[in-house]
Parts: sequence; C-alpha cells; structure tokens
Amino acid sequence: MTLSSTSLVQPEQFLLELWQQNQAAISRTLMASEADPAARQDLKQDIFLALHQSATRIQAAEMPRAYLFRIVHNVTVDHIARAKRQQWQPLDEDTPQLLVQDCPSTELTEQQQSHQLMQAIRCLSPANRQVILLAMEDLDAPEIADILQLSQGAVRVRLNRAKTELMEIMQHGR
Repeated sequence: MTLSSTSLVQPEQFLLELWQQNQAAISRTLMASEADPAARQDLKQDIFLALHQSATRIQAAEMPRAYLFRIVHNVTVDHIARAKRQQWQPLDEDTPQLLVQDCPSTELTEQQQSHQLMQAIRCLSPANRQVILLAMEDLDAPEIADILQLSQGAVRVRLNRAKTELMEIMQHGR
C-alpha cells in the first residue's frame, strides 16, 4: 500500500494512511525502548498527537516516513529522559526504620499486639503464666529456677509448655 498523492489528500487522511502503513514498525520500535505495555500505548498516543500537530509539515516532507520515525525517536527519547528524572532512588538500610519509627499506625499495631498477648497470657494456667512472664522479663532458665525454686529442667519444660499453649491461644483463641 502506498501513500496517496500528497497534493490531492487532506492532511488528516494522509496521516491516517501513514500511521496504518507504519503501525507495526512503530510498535516494534517502541517494544525495544519500553517493556511496559501501558507505557507503550501512552507513547503511541503521544506520537499520534505529535503527528497530528505536524500534519502539514509531514505531508509536505520529501520523506514522510523518515519524518514519522524522527517523531517516534523524539517522543521515545523524551519518555526515557523523563523516566530517568523520575526514577526512584533505592532506600538505604536505615530509611524503612525511620519511616515507621514514629508512625501512629505502627504504634497502634504494637499496642493491639501487646493487648492480644496479655489477654492470651491471662488464659494460661497459673504455673505456665508465671514462667512465661518471668521469661518475658529477659530472665533465663537458671534465674527462673532460682526464683520459683524449681530445677532448670522443670523450668525449661514449663517454658516449652507455656509457649505451646500461648501459640495455640493466639492462633485459635480460647
């Protein structure tokens, strides 16, 4: 299919024919520059708009197809440059912690979790509750054994039982 004689056709009709004849080539060119299908579609629209704005110049050009691909090239280069300017910088290791440090939702979540944990601890048997509360105060098995006047083995057994019971309560409720 060839382009209609430039002097006999309206610029809009000429552009439509030029677009239709080169649409596959434009798509291939854009695929090489942009992986995102939605962004490629946006680029096609930008290219078509630029074509429409240059309709009379394209129709008068000696090589309209070359003019079309110059527009494709310019729009694509602008897109790439814009994307680089807007590119997000990766966060360093401390940034996520700084973002949530004083976040009200984080504090609320922590309060809710603490409340749920305390409710679950209240459901434990008295012996398991006593052992787990001491462990939560960063006391180790020998210290807990000394406080409760139990053997270290008995403390470890109670701690395991308390943790198991606590996990079950937290997961399934009681």
